[in-house]
This record gives sequence, structure tokens and C-alpha cells, in this order.
Amino acid sequence: MAESRRHISQKELGKHNKRGDLWISIQGKIYDVTDWAKEHPGGEAPLLSLASQDVTDAFVAYHPGTTWQYLDKFFTGYYLQDYSVSEASKDYRKLVSEFSKMGLFDKKGHITFYTLLVVAVLFAVSVYGVLCSDSTWVHLGSGALMGIMWIQSGWIGHDSGHYKVMSRKGFNRFAQILSGNW
Repeated sequence: MAESRRHISQKELGKHNKRGDLWISIQGKIYDVTDWAKEHPGGEAPLLSLASQDVTDAFVAYHPGTTWQYLDKFFTGYYLQDYSVSEASKDYRKLVSEFSKMGLFDKKGHITFYTLLVVAVLFAVSVYGVLCSDSTWVHLGSGALMGIMWIQSGWIGHDSGHYKVMSRKGFNRFAQILSGNW
């Protein structure tokens, strides 16, 4: 005879929503992430703000596919009673699946490297324009280039803070530091 699943209600899950007692639900399975919260690469805040909720869509959005393999060690053995998925979440998950199959979430460190190179060139050209010209138009153009450079740098810092955008952890950290987002 097959063992029946143990279920808990949303109300019971809601009791586990603070430091020292932190549970989440992913695809209807309940995970105790209390001890993991301090080590979570994204920090403790996202886990605390989503505690005692179904976090499937957030998990999919912010974690690479390889992360799923680590969830089992946090599984409590409980399933969320009356778990269901909204139509919007079904559409979102289908879209993520299709994008994954297309390779759109694959690491492409060379793109980050080229973007960092463009940022360096934009910086050098804008500084050169300010230091080596007395023209107001060149100074305005240099300011515009500097603005574009900071925007690109911000995106690299953002992406390297949330995701692994380079092939190695050290390179990823270098991209964070170089873009000014430590």
C-alpha cells in the first residue's frame, strides 16, 4: 500500500514566517529554510519577505535551473493542502520553460566581457573629450557618453548581483566590483 502524503493548510504554513522558523512552499511542497536563510546568496531579506507563501514564481525567476537539485534537503515531508496555480503563473512558467529551451538563460560570459570593454571605451572617450577639448558640444557629448556608460555599468552590476553572468565565481565578483556594485 502506498504511503499517503502529509498535508498542511495555508494557515499552518503561515505560522512559520519569522527568523528561527521560516518555511516556504515551492510547487506545493513545503521547505524549511530556517537554517539556510543566513547562507542564502540573495540574503535573508527575500526569504523573510516571502516566508509562509508559495514562492514558486520568485524561485524560478531568480534561480538557475541547477538550483532545483538542492531543494530536497530542505523538504519537510509536507505538501500544501489545496495547492493550485493561477492562470497567470501557468503562463509565466510556460514562458520561462520556452525561453530556457531556447537557451536565453544560459550564461554567456563573453557578452559581459564585451559589455565591460564597451564601458571602458565609453569612459575613456568621455574623459578624453572633457580633458582635451574646450568645445561645449564635445563636453555635452562626453557627458552623454558618460551617462550611457553608467547605465551599462549599472546593468552589469545588477545582473552580476542576481545571477552568475560569468563562467567563474571570481570573474563574476570582478564584474560586480568593476561596475561599482559590491
